[in-house]
Amino acid sequence: MKKPALVNFKIQAHGRISQICLKRGLQYLKDVVDYLRNLPNSRTSDKRDLSMVLIEGKGTCSAKHALLAQLAAENGVSDVKLALCTYNISARVHPKAGPILKRYGLPALPEARCFIKYRGGIYNLCGRHCAVYPDIVSEIEIAPLQTATFKKRYHRNYIENWLQIEKLNRQWSTDDIWRIREECMEALEDQEDVNLQLLSCA
Repeated sequence: MKKPALVNFKIQAHGRISQICLKRGLQYLKDVVDYLRNLPNSRTSDKRDLSMVLIEGKGTCSAKHALLAQLAAENGVSDVKLALCTYNISARVHPKAGPILKRYGLPALPEARCFIKYRGGIYNLCGRHCAVYPDIVSEIEIAPLQTATFKKRYHRNYIENWLQIEKLNRQWSTDDIWRIREECMEALEDQEDVNLQLLSCA
């Protein structure tokens, strides 16, 4: 089933994110998507403030999508949501992570990342990193500002459960997997963009 085209609403000056976008000449959602897509993939100095993505000119995949969801909320577009999705980091999905996973003898490890959810479709609008569409294992809707603290807690709990299910909890701890995940994220920073718009949803 074909996913619906994402609504391209006109931005009104109804909130901080909207005002900053308009000051940068970004008048429609598509303008902001194109702008974010060209920003480096790197953490901002304050993940609790989504406007830092625009102010500092950089942001993680999750922060960029949280900003888009907040922008939609400011403009009364209620069907553009933020989805916290889990999928497996593997050499197939993230080729640059392959050598790191191989070094630790892991075929994959769980990642939690935020994307846009719109009318049943999951959209990666900031399209970096993935060589192929990752298969989404699970998804929950969260508020944009929950990317600051809740996302990490949810991800670490997910890793803990994954270790038990995969019977790896005697070999690896949650902290071990988190450290390896951080190595993978460093390898993925500023990877060349790919034409990734939709993710397959399990």
